Amino acid sequence: MAQRTVLLILFDGVQSLDVTGPLEVFAGAELQAPGSYGIRTASLDGAPVRTSSGLTLAPDTSLAAAPAPHTLLVPRRPGAPGARPPP
Repeated sequence: MAQRTVLLILFDGVQSLDVTGPLEVFAGAELQAPGSYGIRTASLDGAPVRTSSGLTLAPDTSLAAAPAPHTLLVPRRPGAPGARPPP
């Protein structure tokens, strides 16, 4: 089976659980079937992002330089007051 690239988009204000939850699912699948998933993260400009709880995440690449994914994951922004759509 060919490796599937999973690209997870990171942006300022994302909830860390919305990043780490899906990341752990695909990492677990990769452990069960090595070579099946290539997991990458990207931010708009490749710079680190700060989550809603203040945790800083460093992406693998920028969105423009990211490989064409088989699966694209865009975490939703929480519906808290003052929430805005990701860039």
